Amino acid sequence: MGGLVELRGLALRDHAGVSELLAYGMEEKRGRILIVDDEPDVRELLRDFLASVGDEVATAASGADALEVVPVFLPDVILTDLLMPGMSGADLFDALRGAGVTVPVILISGQPITMPEGFFGFLSKPFDLRKLAEVVTAAIDHGRTGRA
Repeated sequence: MGGLVELRGLALRDHAGVSELLAYGMEEKRGRILIVDDEPDVRELLRDFLASVGDEVATAASGADALEVVPVFLPDVILTDLLMPGMSGADLFDALRGAGVTVPVILISGQPITMPEGFFGFLSKPFDLRKLAEVVTAAIDHGRTGRA
């Protein structure tokens, strides 16, 4: 039965066991992932876990930082927090689309929301690790087939 896993002080929903989920992504690394969140612990947690899902993982502490990282890192998927100082995740999404960046964007938030149009998916905090891995993998696959 699922429970919460405490990792670096952050709660994560664990429905399959952390070790099983870490092995889940290690067989076939799949793409470049950019994580945008103003909370350092969340960025680090997501970076550490998603390193088992993607070839490379980069982080940005704000939407403005993300706009500088994207043209250099060329992510296959972007995860962004909704509520951040300065530029929200929705504002970042609009700026990316305005700049012609079409990679899938996944919105993350600790607040219940109605997902704005255009995002690939939504994940609520605390994260369900299996769902996190599945949504990121699906977004990478979607982005690649959309560019083919």
